[in-house]
Amino acid sequence: MNKKLTAATLSIAMAVTMAPTVMQTASVNAASAAVQSLAGGAIAMAYVSTALNKMDNSAEGQQESLARTKEKTGYLNDSAAQERVNRIMKTLEATPSVKRSYVVYANPDEEFNAFATLGRVMSINKGALDTLDDDQLAYVMAHEISHGEHKDIINGAKKQIGLSTAVGIAAGGSEGAAILSNVAGNYLSNQVFTMSQEKAADELGFKILSESPYNVGGAAGSMAVLRNKVGEHYREGLSQVVAPNNHPKLSDRVNNNISRMYAYSGNHVNVSNGTVYVNGDNIYTPAGSGRYTGEERAYYMAGKLARLYHNNQITSGSASYSGDTVTVAGQSIVSTPNADVALQVATNLNNAFVKPAGAAVNAKKPVKVKQEKPKKVKENKKVKADKAKK
Repeated sequence: MNKKLTAATLSIAMAVTMAPTVMQTASVNAASAAVQSLAGGAIAMAYVSTALNKMDNSAEGQQESLARTKEKTGYLNDSAAQERVNRIMKTLEATPSVKRSYVVYANPDEEFNAFATLGRVMSINKGALDTLDDDQLAYVMAHEISHGEHKDIINGAKKQIGLSTAVGIAAGGSEGAAILSNVAGNYLSNQVFTMSQEKAADELGFKILSESPYNVGGAAGSMAVLRNKVGEHYREGLSQVVAPNNHPKLSDRVNNNISRMYAYSGNHVNVSNGTVYVNGDNIYTPAGSGRYTGEERAYYMAGKLARLYHNNQITSGSASYSGDTVTVAGQSIVSTPNADVALQVATNLNNAFVKPAGAAVNAKKPVKVKQEKPKKVKENKKVKADKAKK
């Protein structure tokens, strides 16, 4: 009996002694599995990140993305349109702020749209080509380039890939490559930029435009044209579901580009309510002419003056006129209804050129300047439709 009790006691003692060891081993195994799972997930995400970077940075990835995007949008059978977008792209790529190379093509969609996607590929709808002139289109394209320069697209694609998808891609071999291609295609249809990304792209887009030969007034002009066409909210991309709280209003984008032009001019040239001001003086309020509204023509006039100021080409008495055209430093600035109006505009400019630069402009709203009625000149609204905008 004593032997049985001793044996039982020993058995209980051994069980009690071994229990923590068994439990500890199970915990270690579970922890090890968790670490391995986390490590595997991290490796899978790193693999996907590398694969997407290759897709975005390599010539091969660019061609694959180009083919995939063309398949979704179609390709506009218009050699003049294709030459136009490629000419503008080459001009913008030549600026110091553009570090990467891009490909662009026009697609046949009649809606207004333009977007960039993975692989540094950009597509412009026929609707945008029909709506914008080259200066305006250059700004829209510069904005899209800016998303590529900021890596907004590739970073957005990475964020949309979940862990399970990443593991499937990493473990799938050729099937994984197909999954990655599908992910890229889905992102093309659903890419979304944040408010801060849009504002940063507008900022760099203006800088790129200012470094090119295009008129910097095209920045505000393009947003004004778009605002007049679609209202306050617009988002580029194949999926155009607008989130008003995440994207700036077009009126704000117009005003911000006026502010950028003002700063670019050294705080000399401003536009408010369709009137051009220089050093606080009311210079001229263009009327609509041909395809251009008076507002657009004001931006173009201001854009030319801003570049002349930026390049230190404006001097006292440098404004003159010939017939109905006003020139500054030998460059045509604006066409007016007649020589009398041109004389008054040139006189207003020369009076303003001797004054110092104005106060700093608010980032969201152009500076309010005093209206000087004796100098205010307005065009006859019955001006001929074929009058040049510049």
